[in-house]
Amino acid sequence: MLVDEARRLALLSRLSEVLGEEEAKTLIECLPPVRWEHLATKDDVMASEDRIRTEMNGKFALVDAEFARVHTRIDGLEHKMDGLEHKMEAGFESLRGETALQMAKLTRTMVFIMSGFMLTIWGTMLGIGLT
Repeated sequence: MLVDEARRLALLSRLSEVLGEEEAKTLIECLPPVRWEHLATKDDVMASEDRIRTEMNGKFALVDAEFARVHTRIDGLEHKMDGLEHKMEAGFESLRGETALQMAKLTRTMVFIMSGFMLTIWGTMLGIGLT
């Protein structure tokens, strides 16, 4: 039989007459507001805890696997970046060498051109007698 709130209040009223108001309230508060079979037992709680723990462990395993996959990809990217860095360093080293060679050629060319101008100017000055 389902005990509804009206029946609980009726019981409280009758108990108050027999036991007194404080004692009746104490006794009523000890009774569950629902049917006894709806109350969870320790075994029910433990079974729920086990189900939740099993489900969470499964989810954690998926997260761990995903992290491992991400770490593997990051390691691969780091390896590729290292290779790219070495290629860039070799390219810059080659570029530095090529730049130094071109600068040396240009410097020689400038020296020869300026020497030619200087000889021409001195020759002209000597030719017209300005010295």
